[in-house]
Amino acid sequence: MSIPDFLEFGSKLTNLEKTRNFNVFGDYSLDPFRKLIDSHGWRDRKKERLRISVVGTNGKGSVSHFLAGSFSNLGYGTGLYTSPHLFDPKERIRIGPNFDPIDQEDLKEISNILFTESTSEELSFLSWFEWFTLGSFVLFEKKDIAVQIYEAGLGGRLDATKVAEPDILVICAIGEDHKAVLGNTKEAILKEKLGIVSERTRIVFALEPEPSQLKILKEFCSEKNLDLHLFPSLPEGKSYLDHNQEYVKFIVENLQGYISKKLSSLEKTEQVIFKPLPLPPGRLETISDLPFIVFDPAHNPDAIRVTLASLSSAFPGKRFSILAGFLPDKEGESMAEKLFDYTKIQNTNLYFLDSKEFKLPEGYGSYSVLPEKLSEILKPIRNAEGLLVLGSFRLYSYIKA
Repeated sequence: MSIPDFLEFGSKLTNLEKTRNFNVFGDYSLDPFRKLIDSHGWRDRKKERLRISVVGTNGKGSVSHFLAGSFSNLGYGTGLYTSPHLFDPKERIRIGPNFDPIDQEDLKEISNILFTESTSEELSFLSWFEWFTLGSFVLFEKKDIAVQIYEAGLGGRLDATKVAEPDILVICAIGEDHKAVLGNTKEAILKEKLGIVSERTRIVFALEPEPSQLKILKEFCSEKNLDLHLFPSLPEGKSYLDHNQEYVKFIVENLQGYISKKLSSLEKTEQVIFKPLPLPPGRLETISDLPFIVFDPAHNPDAIRVTLASLSSAFPGKRFSILAGFLPDKEGESMAEKLFDYTKIQNTNLYFLDSKEFKLPEGYGSYSVLPEKLSEILKPIRNAEGLLVLGSFRLYSYIKA
């Protein structure tokens, strides 16, 4: 029997990231996914593990990458599962110390396990995100990965990464995004994300939220008997990447005793080499020096505000024109207003990508640019020292191609 290709099989599954049909969550349950993987033991811990779930609206991708680098520097075999990807879905599953995207051999190994122990028919009900989540479980256990970090995709209570049953929960900044699924307020969204907690969870780390959210967080941790550690929220004038590195340092330092006890039986690598944490791809990333182009995936009002505020610290002395692209389910008008105000103060240019994929914010027709005209925008810009591209992960391929 021939073993199906992992990516090819996944391409036939329902992919909500592409369809944007989040209405399906009204009737969604994790139970079928949980029952499937438990019937095969695919999420069982072969040894003692440290599984960390990272949730939040903004910053969870960079925090997840920094956590992975930190634990790898400590000498632990570390696996990282994130979403979405920039170019290639293989980017979602990485293993230290280099954290390159998994290669074709890794995918073959996952497929051999899944299709030897199951059938295509049994697996065909999975969603594309569940499929990749399952792939990370199988590969991390197969390779005996001690520290496993799972970035939630959407929410927490209904997110496929919930079945990892995290020992540690890390909460990043809460903002208003995917409100049709998660709730219309930050308080409701926080509750959805807290739903990722399992009976295994012992410790919660969080960026200190607004008082109304903090009350919910403290009551939840008290009810569940969870240790809560708070870290200050992002101060004005500081790059969010610098702040998230400090947050991760705080997390790792506070986990030292817990880790040494929980993972005492695990051998570390022979030589621990401490090195600077690499910056996560696609976050305030310099794409080109001439012309100077920076990419960031900010795609909700809070993230836009934080990214704009981070520019002066991350790129001192530089002014930016902006190219943005917003998916139809985003609050384009609210974000466009913030971008307009920034470029007006900076005396720079503002562009919005207008295509079938990206929706032009209402009232900003004169700022539109068609995809075939992008090459003109990506040239050196008069009266500006750089171009900031943001609004969606999907824009990355437009400017990197």
